[in-house]
Amino acid sequence: MNLVYYNQEDPRWRNVPYTIRGDKSQTIGTSACGPTSFAMAASSLLGRSILPTETAAYAVAHGYRTDNNGTAWGFFADAAEHYGLTCRTGNFAAAKQALAGGALVVASMRSGHFTSGGHYILLVGAGDGWIDVYDPNKDNRKYGVDGLIDQGAKDDGKVRSRESVIQREAGQFWIISKPDTAEEADEVLQLSNYQWGVLESNVKQLLVNKTITDESWLTKIKERTLTTSELAWLTFVVAMR
Repeated sequence: MNLVYYNQEDPRWRNVPYTIRGDKSQTIGTSACGPTSFAMAASSLLGRSILPTETAAYAVAHGYRTDNNGTAWGFFADAAEHYGLTCRTGNFAAAKQALAGGALVVASMRSGHFTSGGHYILLVGAGDGWIDVYDPNKDNRKYGVDGLIDQGAKDDGKVRSRESVIQREAGQFWIISKPDTAEEADEVLQLSNYQWGVLESNVKQLLVNKTITDESWLTKIKERTLTTSELAWLTFVVAMR
């Protein structure tokens, strides 16, 4: 696999809007670390160019761009399915094991060595107590001088982090890979009519409350084409409502 790196502040797209409220200050360069991390993963795994502009547009179109807090967690499973990839969440041990097997892992980082607020990065390898990181913020100035982040060639976005940093500061991991067989592709749900009805009622309420804005969710429910990963995301949204 040839790993692909993208900088969210690349002049080609850093000023492209990434917003749902017409705020010109919200751009790929300022806010799209999530779609940029996913674009790196998808491009690397699929062997073709999938740019941050494309993944950021997908996030906005499908309701994953938040008002003022970056990209919603549900984006990664949805985008992975869209591009024919598999996505699952797991803890640090699962993420590390997946890296050894050739998967790539998006990590949501809390305040610490990568961010003062929130930031998505892509984990691309592991070994000897270090995690190889592709940071979409190419000139990140949060790494510190305590030796826990090895910057290598400064400002190229490719760094190494001590495992302890990732384990302590990551809030969630999304393990992204290519399906080994057709059976590993996300399966369409098999639910009773009653269960479909309850799901449809919940989604209608989410749309009324503007918790989600993409009405294609209702279409998928009515056509009985909702997948297991999509249900997992909807269940999370309903629980957080």
